[in-house]
Amino acid sequence: MIVATAGHVDHGKTSLIKQLTGVDTDRLEEEKRRGLTINLGFAYRKLEGRAPIGFVDVPGHHRFINTMIAGVSGIDLGMLVVAADDGPMPQTREHLDVLRLLGVQHIIVVITKIDRVSASRIEEVAAQSKALVAGSEGTTPTFQVSNLSGDGVSALLSYLQQCASDVRSRSQSGGFRLSIDRAFTLKGVGLVLTGTVTAGSVGIGESLILQPAGVKLRVRGIHVQDEKSESACAGQRCALNVVGAVSRVEVARGDWLLDANAGPLSHCIDARIQLLDTVPFPLKHLSPIKIYLGARRIAGRVFLLEGGNRLVAGGGGLVQLLLNEAISCCHGERFLVRDDSESVTLGGGIVLDPYARRSGKSQPQRLRALAALETDSPSKALVSMTAELGALVDLEEFRRGWNLRSEEMQVLCEALVHVFDANGSRYGVGEARWQQGVAAVLDALESWHQTHPYEPGIAIGALEAQMRKILELPLFTALLGPLTDSKKICLRKGVLYLHGFKPLVSAEDVERWQKIESLLRRQGKDIPLLSQITAATGLRRKSLERLLRRAVHDGKVHRLNENRFASSEQLAKLAQQVCELGAEGEAITVVSVKERLGIGRKLAIEVLEYFDSIGFTRREQDQRLIVGAEQPALEFCGDSANA
Repeated sequence: MIVATAGHVDHGKTSLIKQLTGVDTDRLEEEKRRGLTINLGFAYRKLEGRAPIGFVDVPGHHRFINTMIAGVSGIDLGMLVVAADDGPMPQTREHLDVLRLLGVQHIIVVITKIDRVSASRIEEVAAQSKALVAGSEGTTPTFQVSNLSGDGVSALLSYLQQCASDVRSRSQSGGFRLSIDRAFTLKGVGLVLTGTVTAGSVGIGESLILQPAGVKLRVRGIHVQDEKSESACAGQRCALNVVGAVSRVEVARGDWLLDANAGPLSHCIDARIQLLDTVPFPLKHLSPIKIYLGARRIAGRVFLLEGGNRLVAGGGGLVQLLLNEAISCCHGERFLVRDDSESVTLGGGIVLDPYARRSGKSQPQRLRALAALETDSPSKALVSMTAELGALVDLEEFRRGWNLRSEEMQVLCEALVHVFDANGSRYGVGEARWQQGVAAVLDALESWHQTHPYEPGIAIGALEAQMRKILELPLFTALLGPLTDSKKICLRKGVLYLHGFKPLVSAEDVERWQKIESLLRRQGKDIPLLSQITAATGLRRKSLERLLRRAVHDGKVHRLNENRFASSEQLAKLAQQVCELGAEGEAITVVSVKERLGIGRKLAIEVLEYFDSIGFTRREQDQRLIVGAEQPALEFCGDSANA
C-alpha cells in the first residue's frame, strides 16, 4: 500500500512520517536548515509477513504545489494532516482538491500538535477537517497524534496496517507504465529511476522505453517498497536500476518508463474535464493552461468540444487538450488542470483518447465516439464503437490508447464480426457498417454503368475517390476482395464492374476500333503514340482513350504507359525477339534491343520497362535478365487468342 501526506505547510507531515517509520524524509540540507519540505520524501514501514507500507511525504508550501501533485499520483490512501492550533488552512483545501481530482478514494484525517491546544480545540478542528472531507466516499476516519510524545501514533499505525492487509492487488494487465519522480546515480550501481507503477509489470533483464527521449533501457535491478525484488507491478513503488544510452542529467521528473510496445507520444488528447466548485473564474475556449499527468507538468490549451465557449465553476464537459510538448498517456489516466500562471487549481479530468483527431473533433459522430469511450472496459468500448456506432476502428491505435498487450488485444478482436488488414494496419468494423459498405459499392457501380453504358467499368482509384465521403479507404479496400470472391463484382486490369455487365457497343465504335486495330497491325514493331493514332485515324482524343480503355479491359491491347498502347500480337513478337537475343548470348540492353528490333531508343526503353513490370525481365544496372520466360505466353498469347 502507498500512502501520501497532504496538508498545509508546517502542519507536521514530515514529523508524522518519522514517527511512523523512523525515517526523516527531509534529505536536502536546505530542507533541514529551513525546516521546510521542498522535495518529495520517501519512507517505508516494514510489516511482518506482508509487503511494507510506502509513504510519500509532499511539501505543503503553495510554491511547491507542483511537486505535491507529482507525489500523490497512483497512491492508495491520502493522509490529510491538519495542525490542531491552526486548523484547516488554504493548502489543506487545495491538497484535498488534488487528492479528489486524481481519484484518491480513501482519505483519512490526522490532527497533529494535540499537545499544544485544549481538548475542545482538538474536537473543533477534527470536526472542521472531517466536514472538508465529507465529499469523499465512505466515512472519514480521524486520528489525533502528537509528533513530540508519540501519543495516538500507535492507533494510526494499527489502522494503516489493517488497510494494508485489505488492499487488493491491482491488475497487472497492460503494458508497464511508470512516471519517474526521482532519478539518481549510485556508485557501483549506476542510474536508478523511481516512481509508482501505474500499469503492467516488469522483470529483471527486460527492456523498457524512456519517453520522451525514446531511448531503450534494460532493467538490471529492482527494489520494490525498499526491498530487492525480481519484478515490479502496478500499485507498487519501485526503484529500477537501468542501463542504456542515457545519463542522469538527461532524465527529468515526469519522464515515463514504458513497455517496449507502448504507443508513440501525443500532442493532442481528448478527455472529460470537471471544474472545482470554487474556481474563481470561468475556463474559456482555447485558454492557456497547465496540465499535470503523472509526475509531468506541461503547458497547453483547452479546446471545448461541447457546452459553448466557456466552462463555469462546477461545470464539466468533453475537451481536447492541445499540448505544447508531446506526452505519453493512455485511456483512463487522470490529470489535473491549473491556470497558466499556476496560481489556481481549476479541476481535473480523465483521458479518453490519447490520439485525438484534430479535424472534425466537435462533430456529433466524434462526440458519440468519445461517449462510447467513457467506460473502464475496453471490450465494452470496442463493441460500442463498432456495433452500435458503426465506426471503423484502427485496432493497433485502440490497443495503444488503452495500453493493452498484443495478446489482450487479440482476445478483444475475437468478439468482432469483421477484422481485416488494409494499408499496413488492422481494422475492426461491425456487421451493419460492413453491409452498408457492400451496398454502397454495388450501388455506385450500378449507377456508373447506367451513366456510362459504353464503358467496361470504372478504375479502382476513380471509384475510391468518388466514394471517399461515404467509405473510408481501408474499408473500401477490404470490401473488394469478398465482393469479388462472391462474384458480385469483377476486377480486371484495374477496372471494376458488376458481375455479368456487358458494355454496349455502337456501330460507330465497331468502325472506330477497326481503324485502330488495322493501324496497330500495319505498324508492326513500331508501336505508335496516341497522338500518332489520332492523326492516322482522325479520331478525337477522348473517343480514342475510351475505346482503348475498353480494349485493355477486353485484353485486345496493353497499356505500356500514358501515351502508348500495343496489341497482344505486337508485344508477343517483341518478347520473342528479346528471348532470341538472350539465347544467342548477347547482353539485353537498350542498344541491343533497339538494333535487333529496329525501333527507336525511346520505344526500346518503354518496351523493356513494360517487360520489367510484368515480370518477364529484370533490370540490373544497364542490362536486362529474363526472369519469367513464361510471362509473354500468359500475358499475350491467351489474350490474342481470345481477341
